[in-house]
Amino acid sequence: MQSTLAKSVFVGVAALSFASVAQLNANAATKTTTKSNVTLTTDATTRNVVPTGSNAIYSYPKTVKKSARTIASKATVAKLASSKSSKDYFRAYRVLTTSKGSVYYKVVSFDGSVRGYIYGGKSTSAFAGGLKAATTTTEKALTVDETTNNYYFKSVGTANVTWNAPKNTQYKASKMVVNTTPFKGDILKVTKAETKTREGSLYYYVEDATHPTINGWVYAGALTTTTPLDAATQVTVNYVDASGKTVKTANVKAADKNGKFDVNTLYSEISSSLVGSGYGFDQTDNNNNLNKAKFGDTVTVHVYTTATSKLAFWAKSSTASDAVSSADAPTTTGYTQLSKDNVTLPSLTNTQYAALTGRTGEALTTTAVKSVLAENNGALKTLIGNKLTTAKNDKGVSVKGYYKYTLASEPAKDAKFGDTYNLLYTSQFVQADKLPGTTDQGNTNYAK
Repeated sequence: MQSTLAKSVFVGVAALSFASVAQLNANAATKTTTKSNVTLTTDATTRNVVPTGSNAIYSYPKTVKKSARTIASKATVAKLASSKSSKDYFRAYRVLTTSKGSVYYKVVSFDGSVRGYIYGGKSTSAFAGGLKAATTTTEKALTVDETTNNYYFKSVGTANVTWNAPKNTQYKASKMVVNTTPFKGDILKVTKAETKTREGSLYYYVEDATHPTINGWVYAGALTTTTPLDAATQVTVNYVDASGKTVKTANVKAADKNGKFDVNTLYSEISSSLVGSGYGFDQTDNNNNLNKAKFGDTVTVHVYTTATSKLAFWAKSSTASDAVSSADAPTTTGYTQLSKDNVTLPSLTNTQYAALTGRTGEALTTTAVKSVLAENNGALKTLIGNKLTTAKNDKGVSVKGYYKYTLASEPAKDAKFGDTYNLLYTSQFVQADKLPGTTDQGNTNYAK
């Protein structure tokens, strides 16, 4: 009986031992382990990611290491996913694959405050699961003004410096310079522009020919096209229109050749600064403000709107009725309007342009128009056709040549600034095998 009991105990223990071993083997077969864990080596800017909000971030994949700490809960990650701040983007820098084929990425937030592993799907070929690729900026095409303007730092110091990438749009984006004070007055040229995806703010890439080491990305709002004030030679002028609106601000020279403050220099520089702006100013309207100014001051100048008249040219046939040069276009038959398509139009000088520009609604006098015609050696009094043609001579034979147009009527009536002033010419055919040598085709100050 003892033998039988011993056999029963042995068989029972053997059976239990076999069951335990089987269970251990089963556990070993189902345990998740790390298959690989490597550093990513692709271009870092292609590894910018944003969480989807569906997974938490751990110190190590929880499926591999049960004791892994929670770095950011699912709720916290969801907030980061919907953040409006670029510093909450992430950079993926390691990839871990488990024995079960799951992929985890080790990521770090752009500001460095969150670092850990997050589930990334079942393949290393693309971000998935709790991550998706992020585009942190969008390229913006530059306008003509942006490429041609001279820019300056609006306010120098430690704020709004240049960066090697728009601020917070790359992991460890760094400053190109920590203080812009030494570069006050440097001309900056914009060569690229990008908009931050989350904030929507515009950044310019600027280049400084004087100090190229500071070339980099800067917030567009930190730049100005106004030349920085030289408090030893200039005053800041705010140009204010009749409604009280400031239409322009400029730093204007007020020093004479000896470096002394000179109000007449200031008057002249203000006039020059308004050329082509659509505004003018009357010295007598501003004497009180400007006569009290000194270097470094900010002064107000009252301006008015201006209008510029254009010129139109009319060729008179031999049978046309007489008319006079004025703001009234010829209404009778026998007049043909000339343009750069059929005559050579000499460019207007700055003096001529200024004579045709004045306060809106005021008179453009015949005296002013006569001065325009007399300027530049009277180039506008004779216009030359720019195409060879044929005509019959007094013997009825067709010959080659061009037309010459001579002013037939001096300005006879005043007009208003902004009106088109019509000038009348007689026509004469000149026999020639080639045109005169001038190629000047004028500018935009003509009606056609």
